[in-house]
Amino acid sequence: MRHRWPYWRAFVLLLAVMTPPALADAQGKSKLDEVLARGYVIVGTSSEAPPFGFINEKGELVGFDVDIAKLVAKAIFGSEKIEFVKQGFAARWANVQAGKIDFGIQVTTIYPDRALKVAFTRPYVDSGITMVVKKGSPIQKLADLNNEKYTVANLTTPVQADRSKKFFPKAKTVTFDSVAAQFTAVKTARAEAAQLDVPVALWYAKDHPDIRVLDEWLTDPTNNAIFLKLDDFAWWRFLDTVVGEMRGGSLFSEYRAIHKKWFGVDPQHEKWYVGKQ
Repeated sequence: MRHRWPYWRAFVLLLAVMTPPALADAQGKSKLDEVLARGYVIVGTSSEAPPFGFINEKGELVGFDVDIAKLVAKAIFGSEKIEFVKQGFAARWANVQAGKIDFGIQVTTIYPDRALKVAFTRPYVDSGITMVVKKGSPIQKLADLNNEKYTVANLTTPVQADRSKKFFPKAKTVTFDSVAAQFTAVKTARAEAAQLDVPVALWYAKDHPDIRVLDEWLTDPTNNAIFLKLDDFAWWRFLDTVVGEMRGGSLFSEYRAIHKKWFGVDPQHEKWYVGKQ
């Protein structure tokens, strides 16, 4: 009689044939192991996007994203063992996919199509679009701007033009090629209001007491997150855990100090229901 193998033995043999050894080895390794063995973390960020990442008057790379990256490094090593790679926005995905950086933190909003290219942690800061006006302005809400006597400062982007047409079609518009120029237009009364990202608006208002940020937003809230290479669960889980502890756990006090330093206001603790922080 011919001997027949049990089904489970045949299944194990099939798996051995179908699984390349290199792939089996790769599945056991993570960027986390590489970072720990190296002794420092390599982070991609912007040097041209204040207040998130920019070069100050001393020639130093500073910003909110820079400080958050340092807090991540501190969570790994107990100190700020970190190397920054200054990169343009077009290089974000390629640099992390190629392993040139361990992760990126660069004013990057989570969108579903982007999640096809890179993995995202939970958000480390909330964003969206709001308006800044002079502190003594009678403008209190978006509807107040829908008046032909007002001028709104926009960037040279179609999306800001579309928002103007949607929310205040009667207002005049003036267009600029930088956020700084938008803000200056409001400061100098060339425009009554300007569209800015919420964190950027808070940053400007922090150092300019004559400027006020409207409570009402033009957009839904968006989420800025750390991004990393796809298919590395251990590294993603660690980074996501660190961000979670920043927003509502053991690292919140340090996170709050960074947030207050750059934006002039405290962030909301994720466990707001527990009590006053």
